[in-house]
Amino acid sequence: MGERALRIGLLLLSILIPVGALAAAFAANDWDLKATVMPGQDEIDGVRDKIENMFEEEFSENILNLGSSTVNPSELRATISFASPFNVDVKITEISGGISCREHNVPLGSVRMEEQEVDVPANGTVTFTLVGIPTLGGYQHIIDAHGGDLPDVTLTEMVFEFEFYGVTVRVENMGWG
Repeated sequence: MGERALRIGLLLLSILIPVGALAAAFAANDWDLKATVMPGQDEIDGVRDKIENMFEEEFSENILNLGSSTVNPSELRATISFASPFNVDVKITEISGGISCREHNVPLGSVRMEEQEVDVPANGTVTFTLVGIPTLGGYQHIIDAHGGDLPDVTLTEMVFEFEFYGVTVRVENMGWG
């Protein structure tokens, strides 16, 4: 009888612990499902403030760094290193827009992220690839003024979209650099 009671007691305990934890979480949030499973407004506001600061100032070089690049008449390709300023994990779902030569202000073409999405750990750094199509004048400018190497660029009318805690944030029509 003692062994059976122990089994029943352990079974009940294994059920009550998770149910109790869920009940405590819901009770702490006034039984509101959304408040229990979604990030708090303070966390969302903190990320929003970081985003606004990131885009109001220039997109600093310690956040976004250009690595190796290749240029040909049909494709631009650049490896990008992104150092996350966020203290939460995020998933980059889109980066796209135009690029121009910073020195001569000549439009070079358009770019987009090659990957479907990139997971970025909190305050971590990831590498991904931007690919694009040069304009005919942009490619010729790269050849004539920069010897075929991708010059220092300004990003124009960019779209930056990412997710955190299941919330999608999209920032459009801004320039970096």
